[in-house]
Amino acid sequence: MFFLNLSLGEFLGLLGVLSASITALYLLDRAKKKKLVSTLRFWADAGRVEEQRRRKHVREPWSLVLQLVSLLMLLLAIAQVQWGTREQQGRDHVLLLDSSSWMAQRVGKRILLDDAKRLARGYLSSLPARDRVMLVRIDNLSTPVTGFTDDRRQLLTAIAGTQASYSALDLKQAFDAASRWLHRLARSTGEIVYIGAEHVISRDSPGSVAKNVRVLPVMGPSEDVGIRHIAVKRAEDEPELWQAYVAIRNYGISRKTVTIKARFADSHFSPRRITLAPAQEQSVEYRFSTSSQGTLAADLEPADGLTIDDHAEIRLPKPDLLRVAVYTARPDILHPLVDANRQIKATYFTPQQYSPKPSADVVLLDGIDPLAPPQLPSLWITPPVTNSPVHVAAVESNAVLGRWHNDNSLGAGLHSRELKLPSAETFSVSGSDIPVASTDHGPIVVARPSTPVAPRLAVVGFDPLSAHLRFELSTPLLFANLLHWLAPESFRASEFSAGGVGAASIPLEESEVGGAVRVSDDHGLSVPFTVRNGILQLYVDHPSTLHIISDERERILSLTLPEIPEIAWLPPASAPHGIPRATLSHSPVDFWKLLAILGGMGLLTEWLFFARQQRPFVSRRRTENAASSEPERQELVTK
Repeated sequence: MFFLNLSLGEFLGLLGVLSASITALYLLDRAKKKKLVSTLRFWADAGRVEEQRRRKHVREPWSLVLQLVSLLMLLLAIAQVQWGTREQQGRDHVLLLDSSSWMAQRVGKRILLDDAKRLARGYLSSLPARDRVMLVRIDNLSTPVTGFTDDRRQLLTAIAGTQASYSALDLKQAFDAASRWLHRLARSTGEIVYIGAEHVISRDSPGSVAKNVRVLPVMGPSEDVGIRHIAVKRAEDEPELWQAYVAIRNYGISRKTVTIKARFADSHFSPRRITLAPAQEQSVEYRFSTSSQGTLAADLEPADGLTIDDHAEIRLPKPDLLRVAVYTARPDILHPLVDANRQIKATYFTPQQYSPKPSADVVLLDGIDPLAPPQLPSLWITPPVTNSPVHVAAVESNAVLGRWHNDNSLGAGLHSRELKLPSAETFSVSGSDIPVASTDHGPIVVARPSTPVAPRLAVVGFDPLSAHLRFELSTPLLFANLLHWLAPESFRASEFSAGGVGAASIPLEESEVGGAVRVSDDHGLSVPFTVRNGILQLYVDHPSTLHIISDERERILSLTLPEIPEIAWLPPASAPHGIPRATLSHSPVDFWKLLAILGGMGLLTEWLFFARQQRPFVSRRRTENAASSEPERQELVTK
């Protein structure tokens, strides 16, 4: 016999405290009596004698016995007393079912996960009916599917619904989590049962395992050659030129030769044949030029048992060009400067065709006086003095450009000797204005950030296309810096890559570390990440495409490949293997319901035979009436 809910000490403690309290109440209640007397003169001594005499025994002992027996029955019901032994009650087990990417390894017409499910069902059938099991699917994370339950139908349904994931197995954290669950939630500690492939594991080896770990190995092939990742980068000087790298790795234990077949849209590249030693990784480079969007895909032949890493693809967008609306009366002079950058698509208009909001990203105004300010980011060249977006303080003749402000991104890379300018407008800067170039009398190139009512703009107070400045190296660099500042999203360097699901680490450029970095998925939802030592780290547990955007660069990370484990693990020889022999055990008898009924019936009987027969107290009003009719008598309650 044993208690399921309370220990023996807790039961005896509660029983002693409650029994003592009830007995004390019986002694206290039976020693009190309300009496009407004529005088209190001689009452004190007689009251003490009667009180001492009344406290020596209980007037209704059978009532006390019934209440104590009923209390005992109710406490036994609350403690849920069991007739038998704790071994007959059953134990709690944690079933770790390997659902990592390696379990998708195909053997004939089945996969390794099917064998793992069969072993899990066999293990459940070997357990006594009273044993409870918690089913946990493990890959990179440990996910409990059920709590500790003896419902075999629920467990079998959860086993049947298990699918292989894209994450590799982290067995160390699975064992640690199972030990914590057994310690905190189990009523009687049983086994930690691992069902999965014993040849592969990700990251750290679990090392020594607990004594209660049982291993049910799933035997299968240990060979695999797969695509580890694809990296695609657009050339910065040629937006239509792409460089792609496909990394292949041999995860097996023998030397393998495979053929890589890659294609972009409808164009197929020549097949590449490579030979890889065990645990060797090799990259294959592809270069192609295109101005259209399409899908870059790579396949490995011949296919092996793990087919999910034999194919990878990534969607490449159409190159983003900066659309510039140029309003000028001298398009022939501006054309070589503006169109020299292949990332710019310029459309030329006459000053009479001016529109405040053309179909463009940036507006370039070459010496014209617009009727209304542009509603887009704008670049002004020698704006009119009376209608300049930045106040012109003076017009200086034979000015000398003596300083480039290299302390900001707009002046980065601009170095030249003193440039003589036939005429230059000097601006008055205020607030958040950014000077880019200056003479001794003030700034002549200024950038103004956007405000809630006006977009950002930049003004150049001299003609950079005059005859002696047109061939200066600083001229195209100045235009490139100003356009990049006006529309930074159009000049972001784009990188595309396809990798494995799980943890990802992306090195950031030095200029990105201190800036704002945003990470979102295809639905625009934010993805949590951290930046440590210049490396952006994040984790995803399912295939997804992430957008990592900073001011300088945009990365599209297609995490659609499986994470393949790289470390072999052999369980200790001392750990029990295989399905244990089925045992039949008699369940302990649980009769708490009967005890609860008997306790309730005892209290009801005590109330019917004793509580109802007690003489009720005299009400206060009746006492007062008696006192008014017999003034010589007084009321006293003795103790």
